[in-house]
Amino acid sequence: MKAVVLRRFGGTDALELVDDWPEPAVGPGDVLVEVHACSVGRALDVEVRARGADFRVQLPRVLGSDPAGVVVAVGEDVRDFRPGDRVVCTSSLFCGRCEWCLTGETHACEQHGAMGVQRDGGDAELCAVPEGTLALLGDHATFEQGAAMGVAYPVSWNLLRYAGDLQAGQDVLVMGAAGGLGIAGVLIAEALGARAIAAAGSPERLEQCRELLGVEATVDYTQPGWADEVRALSRDGKGVDVVFENISDPATFDDALSTLRTGGRLVTCGSHGGGTVPLSSRRLYRGNLTVAGRTGASVAMSREVFGLVADGALRPPPVPHVFPLEEIAAAHEAAAGRGLFNRAVLRIRD
Repeated sequence: MKAVVLRRFGGTDALELVDDWPEPAVGPGDVLVEVHACSVGRALDVEVRARGADFRVQLPRVLGSDPAGVVVAVGEDVRDFRPGDRVVCTSSLFCGRCEWCLTGETHACEQHGAMGVQRDGGDAELCAVPEGTLALLGDHATFEQGAAMGVAYPVSWNLLRYAGDLQAGQDVLVMGAAGGLGIAGVLIAEALGARAIAAAGSPERLEQCRELLGVEATVDYTQPGWADEVRALSRDGKGVDVVFENISDPATFDDALSTLRTGGRLVTCGSHGGGTVPLSSRRLYRGNLTVAGRTGASVAMSREVFGLVADGALRPPPVPHVFPLEEIAAAHEAAAGRGLFNRAVLRIRD
């Protein structure tokens, strides 16, 4: 089958498009997916390709953490999927045996891994995915949208709905609102009945948030006084209830924290802004604030959020940047930059 294979770490020239990669073996708990689209992420694709990114990847490897497509076969132990189902891969691999998995917290698995890293992913015509790593896509989203949602929607749902306890009528500041996680945060906030204040790093990206997502309240976090502007935009001027933080930039983190009202919650994942940030303990305890991080989402959470998409209660995202598989290098270069709105997505087949 056709696939993009990584045999060495390096630049985009390390991405090898081949026509004779073996079709994946389908284990008893696996689902064989005919891949239609797969996104290219900065961490699980670009960083893994460049240096392995400390993810314990073994080469050769087919990258691609979140393929979307159609089920063509299932293993003998699979119960929730059948051939013909439209599905999306949520990336998360888990052991099913540790104390976290046994309580349903599969995203906290002691052996947590990712598709396209610990096992071959979706940059190929076929991909074998463990049953618990899949969710039904439904008919309200394209495969390209499914791939863009595969990683971002479950973790954003976990952060906002569960870690952040975001409620209808509340305000949430969404950092990096033009990226994959930020877009998911804006649209999930909308589905929860909350009001999003979108923050991005340029007027152009804020205009995209207004035009493509319908956000009314926006701020440019590169401008002086932006945190004061956020508080002024909150419903009573006292600050937002939740900050959705997915940048971890030392230049913006403390200001983002300062926008919270008393009792507010900052939820975070992602560290492409550096990962090590200042944290004022005085601000934390005087404001009765909570800072919470999460990795991925449990199987139940992932299927819950994609159930909302399937029911039409949660909008799928716009996907302006789609590349054919033959342009894998260009897709990686685009994903490594900061000019994209949402993720770069590969179209494997029409």
